[in-house]
Amino acid sequence: EQQRVMLLSRSPSGPKKYFPIPVENLEEEIRIRSADEGKLFREEFNSLTSGYVQGTFEMANKEENREKNRYPNILPYDHSRVILTQIDGVPPSDYINASYIDGYKEKNKFIAAQGPKQETVNDFWRMIWEQKSAIIVMLTNLKERKEEKCFQYWPDQGCWTYGSIRVSVEDCIVLVDYTIRKFCVQSLHEGCKAPRLVTQLHFTSWPDFGVPFTPIGMLKFLKKVKTLNPAHAGPIVVHCSAGVGRTGTFIVIDAIIDMMHAEQKVDVFEFVSRIRNQRPQMVQTDMQYSFIYQALLEYYLYGDTELDVSSLEKHLQTSHNAAPNLVKIGLEEEFK
Repeated sequence: EQQRVMLLSRSPSGPKKYFPIPVENLEEEIRIRSADEGKLFREEFNSLTSGYVQGTFEMANKEENREKNRYPNILPYDHSRVILTQIDGVPPSDYINASYIDGYKEKNKFIAAQGPKQETVNDFWRMIWEQKSAIIVMLTNLKERKEEKCFQYWPDQGCWTYGSIRVSVEDCIVLVDYTIRKFCVQSLHEGCKAPRLVTQLHFTSWPDFGVPFTPIGMLKFLKKVKTLNPAHAGPIVVHCSAGVGRTGTFIVIDAIIDMMHAEQKVDVFEFVSRIRNQRPQMVQTDMQYSFIYQALLEYYLYGDTELDVSSLEKHLQTSHNAAPNLVKIGLEEEFK
């Protein structure tokens, strides 16, 4: 019996319209919604429809494909699923539990995928190769609460072949909130094709329950993803376990930050509604929904406060030159 993902029941109240929030009102709007233990956040989240009413799941439900789904109730729509190249003309071989998702203005900026299972690892790497993706964003640990959330689809060292794709480890950097792994990836079917660099950014500090205590680590992680993604690469592949909760949360934060820059407003409700038409249940809980708002507020208030060592030295020198006696006070304020 496959494990199911718990889905929250919807509120019986009819659909309610939520309007965009100008960025200068964001702090006050979040304060209002957070009152009574987040009552208004829950109401707003429960007003979302689960997804595209006319959406079909025929390919996901085919007998030959059922074992490829980690959870029987989290499936990709037919109209937005990622279609692999068929192997030997066998139709089910083009199926993977993954969906194209738009960014703020960029069509198919992302692929939202379930965490690979042992039997779908080869398909996962085939998708990475065929879609020309250069970045994998992983938002789950392999096991949480002693349950497998994702099969380890990469070698710890050396090289491993997954079906027709060879993956070798180039580098691994472990940081406080996340790990960066760099892989050299090559298709054995296309011997003349040059190998490609694929970078996996694995966010390791999402707790087993709920959401991170603060959005700061996630914002630093998102900045690193943007920095490392080459300009002309294929979609960024984002996965957690089911490919809807944490995956949706990450994608929405990315898109609405872009919206803040372009329009000076925030429209989380509309964007979540839109991407649920591309993959059902994107953003799974009201806690994840309110975490999106907290991350957007943190970004709006403090922006990019990360300084590397050389910038810090310049920053200190500038502060010292401006008012030597106030530097200590200024630093105390800055790093409180």
